[in-house]
This record gives sequence, C-alpha cells and structure tokens, in this order.
Amino acid sequence: MSGRSGTGGGLGMGAEMMTVKRFNGLERDEMLLSMSHTSCPEDVIRAGVGDKSADVRVAAVRHPSAPEDVIRAGARDKAVTVRWVAVGNPSAPEDVIRAGAGDEHPWVREAAVGNPRAPEDVIRDGVVDEHWQVRRVAVGNPNAPEDVIRAGVRDKAVTVRVGAAEHPSAPEDVIRAGVVDRSSLVREAAAKSPFLTAELAEKLSKSKVTEIQKALAANPVVPERIRVVARMRAPDRR
Repeated sequence: MSGRSGTGGGLGMGAEMMTVKRFNGLERDEMLLSMSHTSCPEDVIRAGVGDKSADVRVAAVRHPSAPEDVIRAGARDKAVTVRWVAVGNPSAPEDVIRAGAGDEHPWVREAAVGNPRAPEDVIRDGVVDEHWQVRRVAVGNPNAPEDVIRAGVRDKAVTVRVGAAEHPSAPEDVIRAGVVDRSSLVREAAAKSPFLTAELAEKLSKSKVTEIQKALAANPVVPERIRVVARMRAPDRR
C-alpha cells in the first residue's frame, strides 16, 4: 500500500484569524444549517473546517463547493470521520487521495479507494488491503480495472465477491465464476448481471434458492422461457 504523502496547502493565518473574529459567535446548529445549502458562502465553509465541532468540520469538507485547501485541512484532521469525508470528496486532489490510501484507519482507506478520482494503483492497493471493507469498496469503484474485479471474485470475503459479480463492468469470466460460487449471495448477484449469458442463466435456473429465481425473473437479458419458469418458482406476492 502506498505510504501516506503530505497534503500541503492550508488555510493560512489570515483565514484562521477571520474565522475566530467572524464566526465564533455562531452556534453549532447555525453553522450546520448554513453549510447544508449549496449556496453557502466560501468563507463560512473555511470557518467550518476550523470549528471545534467535528460535525461542523465534516459538513465543511463534504460541501460540494469546498475549496481545495479546506479538503486538504480535513484530510489532516485528528477526527477519523473528518478525514474519511475529506478523502472521499469527489473534488479531492490526487495527493489527498493517495495520502488517504495510506491512512491508519480503514474508513479513510475506504474513502480513498472508492473515490471516483482514485488512480488505478490506489484501487489496486485497496483490493489487497487487510480489511474486507476496503477491498469491497475498491472492487466496487466504477473505474476499477478488470484485474481488480477479477481479484475481487476470488476474495475470501463473500461481500467482496458479491461486489465483483455485480460490478457494471464485470467481464464474462467474473460472471461465470459468480454463477458457480459457493455462496448463494454471489450467485444471486451474478443472476442480476446485464452480462449474464443464456448458458449461465440456464445453470442458475436449476437453483432452489428463491432469491436467485427472483433475480432471473427480473433480469431482462435472461431468455423469456427461463424467466417464465423462474416466475413460477418464485412468484412475486406483493
């Protein structure tokens, strides 16, 4: 896994003094309410990242208009939740994501490998992380390369294999592996795939697991004859 790199930047002495002078009078709930609006002024967001309340700092780094230096400050925060949200911000610069990938806490590493801007090598590091939650998020990244998805379907954790089988870009060999997986949850994920072939749907149609039959019945790429039988085996009783 990549080592933690410096994030640089910062709010600067002038901004910190302005924060104290202008916003210390605001109540915590007032700060949170202000930052819940997309039109929140940038100076309020800057003040928020230096607030004593972790909830306010989270709101600041989560804001869609958070400036880069605010995100960088959040990525260095002592509170895990603030670092988690900052590193996961879709506007986080690459060096912040790389630093997050080397964080000591798995939540922050999750945010790094799941960020849509995460470089491929960061995602690849994530799929071999010691924590299954990080591996699951890495496999689920919409930009995960095929080798990461293939690694995911071989993972020891069921939830990671599910993530591989249900990935929108899963190659056919991953779906094929999911169809014969020992876990019915992974087979169910494969049954929902838009890339499920008629041959693989036929194999799954022999399953006695109700959720797999429901998945086949609802999947528009499954041949109609298989879907009809699946509906009979697992009728929708809503």
